Amino acid sequence: MRSVSRVIIAAAGGGKTTRIVREAIEESTRKVALVTYTPNNVKVMQDKLYLLAGTPPPHVEVFSWFSFLLRELARPYRNALHDKRIEGLLFVEGRSVKWTNSSSIDKHYFAGGQLIYSDKIARFICECDKVTNGAVMRRLKQRFDHIYIDEVQDLAGYDLELVQRMLEAGTQLTLVGDHRQATFTTNNAAKNTGYARSNIIIKFEEWSKAKLLELTYEIDSYRCQQSIVDLADMFFAEEPKTSSQNTDFTGHDGVFSIPNAMVGEYVLRFKPQALRLDRRTSCGEHLAMNFGESKGMTFERVLIFPHKGAVEWLTSGNFSKVSGSAAKMYVGITRARSSVAFVFDGNPVVPGIIPLTKLAY
Repeated sequence: MRSVSRVIIAAAGGGKTTRIVREAIEESTRKVALVTYTPNNVKVMQDKLYLLAGTPPPHVEVFSWFSFLLRELARPYRNALHDKRIEGLLFVEGRSVKWTNSSSIDKHYFAGGQLIYSDKIARFICECDKVTNGAVMRRLKQRFDHIYIDEVQDLAGYDLELVQRMLEAGTQLTLVGDHRQATFTTNNAAKNTGYARSNIIIKFEEWSKAKLLELTYEIDSYRCQQSIVDLADMFFAEEPKTSSQNTDFTGHDGVFSIPNAMVGEYVLRFKPQALRLDRRTSCGEHLAMNFGESKGMTFERVLIFPHKGAVEWLTSGNFSKVSGSAAKMYVGITRARSSVAFVFDGNPVVPGIIPLTKLAY
């Protein structure tokens, strides 16, 4: 039985969620928690449990990140700092009550005394653990023998302090994700901004050096053909290269550019999913999904309407033009199994992109 905590960096399309759900099912004599950030990912995990186990295994519990924090960590020992029941979370997009002192518990952490701010719940838990001499972590270790955290790259702020406390307390954790796909974040707290989004890999490396866990890379992608992952890997050139295990070929495979005049014909012929950075990118009459929204999805083909920085990258080959959107571009490109096409007038200088001037029939 594995006892060492680990963080696994899995390539896009590597089947990481299926893997950890299968592992959780197999640990039938242990108490296991599966934790992930978004409600959509919770549903994916629950569906995989049904698919692989037939019925929900009694030893496995599935949580969203915030429900896990609230139920298993904040509420049990909240009276160490706060004398009212925590009724729920108040989600904030930015930073809540910036100018209150943390010593003013009611005002700093809570709205109306009973709703805890989403960007401060992890810090509240850390403080409760401190003043109870580790009681929060001891209880968690008794509740679960193994905790899997999927999409770990989305954690931010005091979430990282909390995970470190779990590791230091000896809780067995398996953290799975891909910092190259860090398009969401659990909060925007000022703490640990140096580890935000794709820079979270630095924190993983620090934990590994401190021997709190093992850091491993899994380079196989079962979704994307090799030419697609080769392009995506360019956005993170220092990382291990991805190896495609997709050997299915359709007759229109690879990475292309097509001029605007051909978009209508191309869409009718190949029926790709249109993607864009965000709503500021014009897609004409075509309905497009934002890169971030497409995370976790798979399409046979994608058609990318490039934003300004991406157009400059296609024109010059200069990756600095897309450095601020690298994770989202990586996500968008790696949604495709067989082909990616950029809407672009001219001949792109980026290696691996083939310009199409006509469609063969």
